[in-house]
Amino acid sequence: MPADHSHKATGGAHQRAGSLRLHFAGGMKAWVLGAVAIILAALAGEWVFHRFTHLYVDDARIDGEVITISSRVSGWITELPVIEGDEVKKGQLLARVDDRDSVLQREVLLAKLGGIESQMAVVRAQTGQVDQETLGKFESETNRLIAAEAEVAAFGVQLKQARDDYKRAQELTAAKWLSQQAMERARTEYQRTEESHRKAVAEVAAARGMLSAAGGSRRQLRVMAQQLIVLARQADEIRAQLGRQEVDIADRVIISPADGRVVMTFVRKGEHVSPGQRIVMFHDPKEIWIEANVKETDIGLLKPGMKAEIRVDAYPGRVFSGEVYRIGQAATNKFALLPDPNPSGNFTKITQRLPVRILLADKDPALRPGMMVEVDIDVRNH
Repeated sequence: MPADHSHKATGGAHQRAGSLRLHFAGGMKAWVLGAVAIILAALAGEWVFHRFTHLYVDDARIDGEVITISSRVSGWITELPVIEGDEVKKGQLLARVDDRDSVLQREVLLAKLGGIESQMAVVRAQTGQVDQETLGKFESETNRLIAAEAEVAAFGVQLKQARDDYKRAQELTAAKWLSQQAMERARTEYQRTEESHRKAVAEVAAARGMLSAAGGSRRQLRVMAQQLIVLARQADEIRAQLGRQEVDIADRVIISPADGRVVMTFVRKGEHVSPGQRIVMFHDPKEIWIEANVKETDIGLLKPGMKAEIRVDAYPGRVFSGEVYRIGQAATNKFALLPDPNPSGNFTKITQRLPVRILLADKDPALRPGMMVEVDIDVRNH
């Protein structure tokens, strides 16, 4: 075979191979482009589907019950065993305020109370003694008065009889029916009975005087009873002051209201605090939720119970579950420091937002109030 003919044959073969490669490469490119287009279309479709079935909020925050614990009393901080970030248990000491003055005042009040109780014991003892002494005398004088009155009554009858006998004797003597001697005896009997009656009346008066004196001694018991009432009221007043002092002493020991974490301390050991001054800021990690401000144009899509996915900026890649718990009843602008736009006519319409609370399914201690989160709420079950 001639050389030029062989060269032409070889060149034709190379040309055919090159065209096949170009054809194959063009097919691969078209396939790749088609696959990419399909993927992009699927992603776009998924995005559109997600856009219409989910509500996305990118500026939500974690919120929670952050409690500021303040002092109820004034004094110097003697103990502050916690710092920011410490985990504490319910009842654990957070701070202690100097209580020396309060303890001394309590001792003074206890001494006063003891003195009053001693006075009450003395008055009770005196009351018993006076009661015992005066009761017998009062009863004795009462019986004496009764006896004297009975004797007066008896002598009164005898006196009437003796007077009648004396008058009759006088009449009989005048009529010469009775001797002068018998008439004298009747007069003597009458005078003797009259004297005995006067003595009995005097005895009644004396008995009444003694009974009145005994009654006066008995009335002393009422005075003592009133003294006991006054002392008892004074004791109650001191007990009330003691109770208030005990509360003051108890308020100087500041303890944790629940299990949680110390967010911030506002004082240092040795500083002086006043009533109402902040000492510790406390947070319970179990009492947290998501606070999302949703546009008013989207609020109609939400209702309690809708599921949500939460992504925290601090922990990329982690997804937390939650659900819509409560939808606010007023826009956030109603709570702003600056007033609403004035009604002068210069008005720019701005879409307002309403607060929506979302509860977390799992209360992770890593989640802290103030962290920024993104919320994706499924609104398909609306």
